[in-house]
Amino acid sequence: MKHMIIVSSVVLAAAIGIIMPVSTQAGEKQTSVSETACIATTPAEQIALNAAKNEARQMAERTNGGLSLYRAEAAMHGAATDSPCEMIGPEAWRFSIRGGEPTSVIVSEEYTLLSVVIVKGTGRNRSVTLEYNGPIDNFQQ
Repeated sequence: MKHMIIVSSVVLAAAIGIIMPVSTQAGEKQTSVSETACIATTPAEQIALNAAKNEARQMAERTNGGLSLYRAEAAMHGAATDSPCEMIGPEAWRFSIRGGEPTSVIVSEEYTLLSVVIVKGTGRNRSVTLEYNGPIDNFQQ
């Protein structure tokens, strides 16, 4: 029983993002995280990134007809550092959000739409801009 509780605790901690990745050896460059990945190391950065993620998701939801017609991918409902995010500057993020018809997204992860949303700034100084919204197949960077 004690073993099951420990295993359950580790699984739960991993699921909610408490366990941090193992650090690399001195002089060894970590290659799993890109230079533009959205990383938040302080509580203030975590709050800002999570708020930006939520603003981006809400923009995609409004643009595509609301929750009765559209659902964003699961990554946009979880930890902000796991979202499809790219740092484009200080307090500036680009989110490439896949989504589609709610049942198709939830049941079989079938995505038909892509919304690219830029969020700049924090708090009252935040701006949210829709860069692209349309079929995934038509998007060209």
